[in-house]
Amino acid sequence: LLNAGALTNQDPINCLQIALRMGNYELMNLLLRHGANVNYFCRVNTTHFPSALQYALKDEVMLRMLLNYGYDVHRCFDCRRGNAAHSRYVTDGWTSTVIKDTMFCEVITLSWLKHVSGKVVRVMLDYVDHVKICWKLEAALKEQELWPDIHFILTNPRSLKHLCRLKIRACMGRLRLRCPVFMTFLPLPNCLKDYILFKEYDLYGQENFTGIY
Repeated sequence: LLNAGALTNQDPINCLQIALRMGNYELMNLLLRHGANVNYFCRVNTTHFPSALQYALKDEVMLRMLLNYGYDVHRCFDCRRGNAAHSRYVTDGWTSTVIKDTMFCEVITLSWLKHVSGKVVRVMLDYVDHVKICWKLEAALKEQELWPDIHFILTNPRSLKHLCRLKIRACMGRLRLRCPVFMTFLPLPNCLKDYILFKEYDLYGQENFTGIY
């Protein structure tokens, strides 16, 4: 169907979301290579950040697949409260499977997700330049084993090589990042194309499936 021109983003029930919930790497890869939108928002469980992330928080393979295809990581660090007070209590009606409209920091610091916060944020930092984190997220991260590494990245300049990659990806735009065929027409060495596409972090392509937290 996809080879015949079926559109991955037109079904009322998001196809990529189904693949994510199934944990089916092969189906995810197939949909992503045919233009599935990693930045979709689910109408039921709306969040401030694109919905796909909530199904990949405990699986680095799926998480990096989303990030490699242009997931909007910056929205995860876009906390409107900053250093102001956050709610100390879980919103009424929250369960581990129903996430209401809220910030990333409120989700990742929940009791059943807090233990993966360090690993998730550390992976995300591979896809952004300089970001600030709110005090709620920082407090949770300070309890994690990866906090020294995260703190070093947050408080030091990123490499020029890394910043150039991010700039090139921004100029390409998310639509082109979702179209692997586009890269074949760029007059660039294959090694540079691979770098732009974060191939070194493509755990699925490397058949490295040990990233489940």
